[in-house]
Amino acid sequence: MTLEAVPTIEHPPEDLVKSSAALILAGFMLLASVLVLASFSWASRGQGRDGRPDLFGKTVTVRQVAAPYRTSWAPGQFWPSKAAHSRVARSHEEGSPVFGPVWYFLTAWLGMSGVYLIFAGAITEIEVFREQTHVRAAGCAALACCLCAIWPVLFRVGSHAPPPHLTGQQQVEQFNRQRGDHDKTAAAPRVDRTKGVWLWIAFVLLALAWVLALAAAAQLQAWTLPGPQYGTLLFLAPGYGLFAGWLLYAAFLNLGVAMNFDSYPDGVREVPADGDTAYINRGSFWPLVAALIVVVCAVLIPDPVQPLPMAVALLLFTPRYHTNLGAAALCLLGSGLAAWRIVGMRDDL
Repeated sequence: MTLEAVPTIEHPPEDLVKSSAALILAGFMLLASVLVLASFSWASRGQGRDGRPDLFGKTVTVRQVAAPYRTSWAPGQFWPSKAAHSRVARSHEEGSPVFGPVWYFLTAWLGMSGVYLIFAGAITEIEVFREQTHVRAAGCAALACCLCAIWPVLFRVGSHAPPPHLTGQQQVEQFNRQRGDHDKTAAAPRVDRTKGVWLWIAFVLLALAWVLALAAAAQLQAWTLPGPQYGTLLFLAPGYGLFAGWLLYAAFLNLGVAMNFDSYPDGVREVPADGDTAYINRGSFWPLVAALIVVVCAVLIPDPVQPLPMAVALLLFTPRYHTNLGAAALCLLGSGLAAWRIVGMRDDL
């Protein structure tokens, strides 16, 4: 049940309410989903220091699963060279500094957004525009968080942690010694082909989470809310947009891992010791496809922050392939066009 507010805007362009129990429940729902995401992320951390598996019975981490199938558009270290990036990153090597901080940031930001919704629904001084849209958007974002919580569980099915400090060739040699050189069928370790099925299932799950996050941003269109909606502009507008933009990029990363596993079950080839660039993977057109999708979404909604996660990752943490640079430039262009649309729309309010 809602009460009509005494508007601080002289002529409010949209209906508004002064308090909203539905908005409070939506805030708790979003906050609960963030806690679920954080809990599952902690429970999916792989083998602990004591050598025991995590709560899902896995000793392998998400990074260890994806490392042998790294794509040219997957983030690595800061400004990596093509040769260094194309080498297969084994379990004992450092992963990219992108994934952990991004997920921590998004989890914290969405959590603060849930708290803001609770305060906005309870404090009568905060005007609430688009009340029901707020509730639907929070529901979509909450469901997306729950799907993201399940994703690392499915992504790791069929995968096992590789022996530490062994290259791919050393693992093959160790396997052959254990099986016996007389067994010619033991030329390489057997690969669990069901692993590929679960990688594709994980991709579909992540793509669905992106659709839900995109629906949250598209329904609310928080950047266009009328009046001095500072809380919405601070929490919900960037929160939903960055979440959707990152999930699209993450879905394409999962797509690359699944495709590489189908083509190279034992892992993509490494650059040889002499550094022959003929063995370095060429840039892929998939980043351009992802960039085109996020730009169209950002301009139509409009939402200028959606392309930023992909742009930053491609510019700073992937090799400087022409396709990666082109995709990053396309993302920045889309962000600028979306911002230009928002300025024009807010001037008309």
